[in-house]
Amino acid sequence: MAGRARHSIFVLYLASAVFVTVQQGVVGRSNNFKVFRAAAVNLLAHRDLYAAHPDQHFDFYKYSPTFALLFAPFAALPFAPALLIWSLLNSLLLWYAVRRLLPDRQATLALALVYLEVLFAMQYTQSNGLVTALILLAFLALEQGRQPRATLLIGLDAFIKIFPLGAAALALFHPRRWRFTLLLAAVGAGLALLPLVVIPSHELVAQYRSWLAIEVSDAGRVNRGDSVMQYLHQWVGMDWPNWPLQLAGTLVLLAPIAVNRARWSDRAFRLRFLCSLLLYLVLFNHQSERASFVIAYTGLAIWYAASEPDRVRNAIALAAVIALVLQDVQIVPWAVHDALGQYRVKAIPCLVAWIVMQTELLGWPRLHGPEVRQADIPPPEPLAHR
Repeated sequence: MAGRARHSIFVLYLASAVFVTVQQGVVGRSNNFKVFRAAAVNLLAHRDLYAAHPDQHFDFYKYSPTFALLFAPFAALPFAPALLIWSLLNSLLLWYAVRRLLPDRQATLALALVYLEVLFAMQYTQSNGLVTALILLAFLALEQGRQPRATLLIGLDAFIKIFPLGAAALALFHPRRWRFTLLLAAVGAGLALLPLVVIPSHELVAQYRSWLAIEVSDAGRVNRGDSVMQYLHQWVGMDWPNWPLQLAGTLVLLAPIAVNRARWSDRAFRLRFLCSLLLYLVLFNHQSERASFVIAYTGLAIWYAASEPDRVRNAIALAAVIALVLQDVQIVPWAVHDALGQYRVKAIPCLVAWIVMQTELLGWPRLHGPEVRQADIPPPEPLAHR
């Protein structure tokens, strides 16, 4: 039965990538994917990546020059085959990472819970599934004592979207943190300079200046995305800058590491921190959007699947699924659908889950059963041998 469920989930993820390709690459043409492909073409053609290119797409490119270079193979292929490979990369790499992270039944449950978010993320043809998978694989690399691999994965993630650099916090649990920092800096420098294989240095400097300009312009706008800052503004009229709440969220995220040093060697503790980090990266990101929530929902799904079920966790998981379906699946009248979207209801279970995770990480008691299925989680490698 477990093998059949595992196979069914794999087929579902595979078939969904094909469905999205037909929907966004054959019947229609995804503008997001056009932006990525055009960036690779413009880099090789020595054009400003961050200028308007209305003849190519209807948006602005806001990723790194390195990502534009890495996307070149997708630009060389016809639109639909390139989109199929991109969709498979985003769905199946996440499937693989969750499979590596959790025992069989837990992985199947987590992948089932997050499936709809993976599908929606693919329909946006963005990189959020890939971003999530790279964070999970970086966690696994650190657990295996493979710092060079972990730094490469985090570095690649940060050059796709900047905020996954927060995954570097996972290294705090492991020895040789200074070595990790130096390796990450070296990887970052190498990736930043990678476009030099196709453009001269003065042109690369100009690209980074344009990127900085568009990021500064975005930062100057009142933009809260689908973040906690937006909820407080919308619900209670709080009109603060983003940074005080982001700083507070960061301190809350890191507090268990500071006060529970004795639990650093506990893999269950580290796994729960990983889940909390995935939620934090979306909830406190002022540029988070609907497509970003595959990151948060993956954290919620892994946390639920790896923990003993109880009333609190069951209620959160059920609320997450209901909110996701009501907001993103058109099964309710449009007026209700729009209202749910306006108030960003699917993020509410994520925020509640994050608060519960933090109380568990801090060791605060609450009414629940055993915290984690300890017998199902492989024992950590001895820290002294890493």
